[in-house]
Amino acid sequence: MLFLMPMLYMGKRFCLLCTFGIIFFFIFQLFHLVSGDCDPNDKQILLQIQALLGNPQELVDSWQLEGACCKSRGLQCNDIGRVTDFSASFSDHPFQIPPSVGGLKYLKYMTFSDLPNLVGSIPDTVATLSHLQTLSITNCRLSGHIPSFLGQIKSLQSIDLNTNNLSGSIPSSLGQLPHLSDLNLSVNNLTGVIPEFRLDPSFNKQNPLTIVLSDNNLSGPIPKSFGNISIQWIDLSGNQLTGDASSLFGNDKAIWYIRISSNQFSFDFSRVTVPSFMEDLDISENKIYGSIPASLGDVAWDQFNVSNNLLCGPIPQSLNSELSDPSQFFHNKCLWGFPLPACV
Repeated sequence: MLFLMPMLYMGKRFCLLCTFGIIFFFIFQLFHLVSGDCDPNDKQILLQIQALLGNPQELVDSWQLEGACCKSRGLQCNDIGRVTDFSASFSDHPFQIPPSVGGLKYLKYMTFSDLPNLVGSIPDTVATLSHLQTLSITNCRLSGHIPSFLGQIKSLQSIDLNTNNLSGSIPSSLGQLPHLSDLNLSVNNLTGVIPEFRLDPSFNKQNPLTIVLSDNNLSGPIPKSFGNISIQWIDLSGNQLTGDASSLFGNDKAIWYIRISSNQFSFDFSRVTVPSFMEDLDISENKIYGSIPASLGDVAWDQFNVSNNLLCGPIPQSLNSELSDPSQFFHNKCLWGFPLPACV
């Protein structure tokens, strides 16, 4: 029995240490919660980013890394002081996104915007950000290809890389992100075809896709999957896309914004239908033929343009009562009626 006494003593001592450890952990977390201070490792990464951006005063004031940074207007943290949201903008200092950004393990929202001297590519350490929901790098000079590893971040819902110098094709892995609801790759130098999209059906039904790929050099037909997934906003204008885009239309769709101008689409427009709540339609500068469906006159359009196509027939009276600008109908094969002047 005596030989058990030291073991019992050690067991009690171990339990006591465990208790003190748990108490210390909760005190540490409570300190972060009350003080508003960031996790030290996260703070070091943000200090590095801030320094690489040249310590612009606006960012220094926004992030407040020398004080209660979790309570600043430029950062958000979870209840244990880990940074979940940051944005950096408005600096003309030469800058590349450092690999250390992958150390922000709880990050959900990452934004770099209006940084004209942000160059280079997205570091591969971003692939380790397993909680990331929004990646936004806009109006910068990001270059190279869009990395396929972004498709590994299954939590991603929004990718906005508009107005950069990105080249190459759109990785097929982006179309496999199950919860993608917003993709903006406009104003780049992208080439190749648009990949197929396979989204989680239940999520996509509740969160219809917004996709903006305008002002690139994309070619080929639109993906067949665009006819099956729920899309609310699509802008493919200013590319070299071809074929039939009629699958985007339908009175049972969630779509309310379609812009496919300045491409080489060719399909029979007289067969399309649209939802009554649709607001914006621009199919100008294509090779679209047929007539304008009378049902389009039942929509209260904010924007409407069918010019520079191969359309024929009368402009529906219910439509021309809403639209009085003839340029919206100019340069078709044989459209006639108000607001077009005679013999146009």
